[in-house]
Amino acid sequence: MRRTMIKDIKRPKLTHILSGKGNGVNCFSKIQKYEISKELETINFKVLQQNHLDNGAKEGSAKYWISNDTNSGDDGKNKIKDQFTSYQKAMKMVIIWGQCIGINPLTGILQKDVSKMRFTKCSFQYVFAMIIAGAQFMATILAIYRLYKYPNVGFLGSVAFLSPACLTTISFIRIAPKWPPLMKEVINSRLDEYIHPRVVRRCKIASAVYIGMCLVDHAMSIGSNIVHILECREGKVVNVLDEYLRGMSSWLFELNVPFEVWLGMFLEYLNLVNTAAWNYLDIFIVCISLYLTSIMEQINKKIHLTASKNYVPASTWGVLRKDYNRATNLIKIFDDMFSGLVVIAFANDLFAICLQLYNVLAKVIRSPQLIDKICPGNDNSIFRLVFPAYVTYSTAFLIVRFITMALVASGVHSSSLVSLPVLYAVPATSFCKEVERFQNQVNTDTVAISGLHFFYITRNLVLTVTGTIVTYELVLLQLKTDD
Repeated sequence: MRRTMIKDIKRPKLTHILSGKGNGVNCFSKIQKYEISKELETINFKVLQQNHLDNGAKEGSAKYWISNDTNSGDDGKNKIKDQFTSYQKAMKMVIIWGQCIGINPLTGILQKDVSKMRFTKCSFQYVFAMIIAGAQFMATILAIYRLYKYPNVGFLGSVAFLSPACLTTISFIRIAPKWPPLMKEVINSRLDEYIHPRVVRRCKIASAVYIGMCLVDHAMSIGSNIVHILECREGKVVNVLDEYLRGMSSWLFELNVPFEVWLGMFLEYLNLVNTAAWNYLDIFIVCISLYLTSIMEQINKKIHLTASKNYVPASTWGVLRKDYNRATNLIKIFDDMFSGLVVIAFANDLFAICLQLYNVLAKVIRSPQLIDKICPGNDNSIFRLVFPAYVTYSTAFLIVRFITMALVASGVHSSSLVSLPVLYAVPATSFCKEVERFQNQVNTDTVAISGLHFFYITRNLVLTVTGTIVTYELVLLQLKTDD
């Protein structure tokens, strides 16, 4: 056998070797190296035979992810290679919008290098955010004082509009120092394998739709006020700009504060910032939820692919379980940081919807008298069309905004449970202790966006809240009808 293995090597005669001739030492070293290489080759072949099934599963998984990325339509230049870049691109539009209205007071927040992302008080972003927060706080205090001095449901709307905007700005200032460590957690999560090819597109579409609907709502509000000034002045000659600025900041000028055009212009800018901040929380929660859900969706796909194999080693299930565990830990880190914002968003949306529905349904009962009171003596006024259209759109926008935010946020919880039926259906040839541990973890661990852990956003919660709103409105309408 040995003669066959080394037949191609020219061996010296034994006499030459013993006499030190014919370079016998070099020949022996060549023979030893050749035999060692053959032994290593045999060992490697045995190892490959033992790991054949495992390598086949990995190869199939790799082919799946490659084909999935190929079908996404992204070229090689734009392919996202890590979770940090994926998050930055998904949240880019929302982050830019926030910095324009005094939210996210960080420098380098869109940098590709997380070390360049800093929170410092000696920056334009921080000073601008503090000025906006101070102005919002003063406006909220004055609105509360006016409500206390002149109790009225209409004045309650100003408080419900100004206070959430102020709380939003202050909350993001408080969160700002924690933002760079959060991005480091995204990098250290080691979930670069689970980047969804369409998560950036989804977040951009959601942001564009939300911003567009907000702009339409604000434009209709401005148009309704201007039409009211032009057509419902009862023959009086008024300055349209002055009347508009007074009406938009009535919470201040009704407290006998002297009117100045520059002050009215500043308050109109503050009103625009408040409107953007009032709508900002919902789209922020939507984009965060879309990003976190996309990671869970990719893990679920890999779990489904692995479970479809006839035999999967325990080590493969252990790796998958650790990946799932890192993803759920990342979700909990995001939840710990932003759960306070969820409470503000839910309280703001629920109160605004209840107040708006009450006003709309109560006004429907006496709509002819209400229109005549707002715009008397002008039966052919455009205001009779513009005002109902604005109120209808604004109410529908509030409801759609809340339901969309709640359903998208509940997707985080739903996606964490998708893999459970797949794990229960693992064949006996692949079932092992790691699969059992995986089942217990998915079944017992609550993975969801929460409101300071007082409640978790699930589909059942959305249904419960909707039923509560309907019940509340029916009771109020009954009381209104009795009066």
